[in-house]
Amino acid sequence: MLLCRNRKHGYCYLPGGHVEFGEPAAIALAREFEEECGLKVKVGGFCFAHEQVFRQRGKLRHEVSLVFHVEIPGTQAGGPPAPVLSLEEHIEFIWHPLATLGEIELLPHHHADWLSRGGGAWIEQV
Repeated sequence: MLLCRNRKHGYCYLPGGHVEFGEPAAIALAREFEEECGLKVKVGGFCFAHEQVFRQRGKLRHEVSLVFHVEIPGTQAGGPPAPVLSLEEHIEFIWHPLATLGEIELLPHHHADWLSRGGGAWIEQV
């Protein structure tokens, strides 16, 4: 599974970003991949939504995550994944085995819970 890691703080999260006004979420995800690592990805089906309120650096945040299946051209199931290079200084991309997600800090924690259960349709509000 491809994850984004914050270089300064070490936590990981699913790749993505912010949706521009009027932009469909799947299009925003493809755009963010291209901006952050230069990859043109195939955005597949919607997987789940998660809403949370949290504090970041003293500021209260409200985030809605829409998670989609994404296929990266040139990768094959079971084969070694190609390195994904970041175009932004503050993040790096890592391939991490699904079986050992509990060994890293994946935020928000609900994403790790959903992935450890094998994924599937799930909508939750916290």
